Amino acid sequence: MKLQHFVIDTIEAMHGVVDLLEYALCYVMLPDEYSHYFNGKTEMLLAFDFEVAQENPKAEFITFGSYTLEQLTTIAHEKSISTIRYAVIDRLSLLKAEDKIKKFLDMDKSQLEILQQKEIMGRWVCFNYKIGYTAHERTEELKDIWINLQNGAIDTKIQENKNLIFHEKNLTTNYPIPEQHSVFEAFENAYSYVKIEAEEYSNVMVDKIEFSKELQRIDEYYNELEIENSKKLERKGVTDKRKSELISKAEALKLERLRQKKEMESKYTVDIDIALDNAVIYFIPLIEYHINLKFQGIVEKKTLHYNPVIKSFYKVPSNI
Repeated sequence: MKLQHFVIDTIEAMHGVVDLLEYALCYVMLPDEYSHYFNGKTEMLLAFDFEVAQENPKAEFITFGSYTLEQLTTIAHEKSISTIRYAVIDRLSLLKAEDKIKKFLDMDKSQLEILQQKEIMGRWVCFNYKIGYTAHERTEELKDIWINLQNGAIDTKIQENKNLIFHEKNLTTNYPIPEQHSVFEAFENAYSYVKIEAEEYSNVMVDKIEFSKELQRIDEYYNELEIENSKKLERKGVTDKRKSELISKAEALKLERLRQKKEMESKYTVDIDIALDNAVIYFIPLIEYHINLKFQGIVEKKTLHYNPVIKSFYKVPSNI
């Protein structure tokens, strides 16, 4: 019934009302501001057991992949309802671990020995940034950057699969937390990453072909004016006073060309501002594997973590 806890916690955090009618059946009322997530509905009958759902045809059966559950997960991530979240894991186990580890390491010829496996608690930090791009007009975007505190790395895989994370407000199972990178280190890493991404995106926003055409147009215009001015200066019988005027005009044209180019560069330059909107720490139960890899007489020790949420491994450095 962990899904039921997740749904109830999320709806209550949205300031909705949950009425438990009987076992695995509840009636919920949501604030109007969330109606667009549920096709205009603010009242629903939800069932968390298949048999209960069959007995109540008007109830929606809440299970993995159901529409309402996916929408509630989206709201939980978008609204950052809480700052600490504990992932709901139905079963912390992995069948045929040895075969799956070999496949992950792509070392079929190696002899793999699992020395130890244990359940631990992993932590991820999700930094949610608000990024503004200002040129001739302003646009904004929200971007979430996930840091795996076990190895300190940007984790795009869990970011792409964040809607698979169902969570509760309270810790239900307590596993040991291994040595990890600090949240401050994670923040620095995330900010550097999002800054690079924002700069790359700003470059895409700029129409470089159009910008080049505008600079070319300015050059062609002032080239014609300078040629015309030079021809006037080379004419016979030009008085000293007129020469002085034409020389001054030549300098003025150069300055005006530079000014026009700077204005055009400013028009095609995107100013970026990055602000941290919020940060959320996720606690996710993991399986830690200590292994030996034997290949051509060489033994190498490695530590791997298995994340049951996204069903994948990642490597852990020996020293954090």
